[in-house]
Amino acid sequence: MKISQRGPADTDISQLVHNDKSVSHKKAADLKSQQAGESAKVNISQEARELQRIAELAQAGDELRASKLRQIKEQVATGEYHVDSKDVAVSILRSEVTRLLKS
Repeated sequence: MKISQRGPADTDISQLVHNDKSVSHKKAADLKSQQAGESAKVNISQEARELQRIAELAQAGDELRASKLRQIKEQVATGEYHVDSKDVAVSILRSEVTRLLKS
């Protein structure tokens, strides 16, 4: 079988290899400057700070969901989990209305 087109994965890999080489050169230059007694300074952009904050919030959200899921599983196992049928109906209706509006 012959593959004639390069897919996005190939492009990504070649870009990663290229970036890795440039990082290696930067690390060597940084090491030389540190050995020369110069101090290193790092500037983090506002966008990078926002991305870091988003990642932290996503992780906290994952932990919250996992905690809530554990509680529900425990309630189901002990037979204490009860759902109000009105809440289920409202949720189904809301979901269907949203789906129909998007169509």
